[in-house]
Amino acid sequence: MMLSHHFPGLICLLSSMKLNEITFDDITLRDYRLSDVEDEVRWTNEDTAWFYSDTPWMELEPADPGELREDMLQIISGLPDIRWRFEIETAGRHIGMVSSYYLDENFEPTPWESIDQNKNAQENHSVRGLGVEICEMDFWGRGIGGKALKALMAYYRGWGEHRFILETWSGNTRMLGCARKLGFTEVKRKKSAYTVDGKKYDGLVLEKCI
Repeated sequence: MMLSHHFPGLICLLSSMKLNEITFDDITLRDYRLSDVEDEVRWTNEDTAWFYSDTPWMELEPADPGELREDMLQIISGLPDIRWRFEIETAGRHIGMVSSYYLDENFEPTPWESIDQNKNAQENHSVRGLGVEICEMDFWGRGIGGKALKALMAYYRGWGEHRFILETWSGNTRMLGCARKLGFTEVKRKKSAYTVDGKKYDGLVLEKCI
């Protein structure tokens, strides 16, 4: 099945049959670099609006630059064939990230110790959950999150995956609008799962099959 049929305009840059950089329209998804640590520390310690718009019931733990650098150095020195995270660049700036994780058929997390990261979701008896974070607020509302998710799904489609999940909450109107534009539909709802500013919101699971 041709990826261009589902994602017109997608240009995939392949290296040894492994896709590690993706350019789609005006964005690029790429591997993490140690130079990204400065941005990630700022997003964690100062410019945190992206986190609290996504999960306002949680607390974001401060990041130590030295510890983060060591952690990321260890991660990037042993990247799996099938990447679970890409950084987002546009207009010459590093603005956020897309990532993925594994869920079982009940949409519960697959135990990490059982995952072979060099195999696709089906081979791990799982389904692929997706996430996107646009951490620079001046890039909100430009459709970049949707483009990044399109590119990410095309990447995993190239590894033989066809089923994708987004998890969010009923008060996250930006994420819900993005998901619906991409063709995701609701498959599970947990009533009153979250409390934000004294108000109850539902937890939502949305699915797209390609």
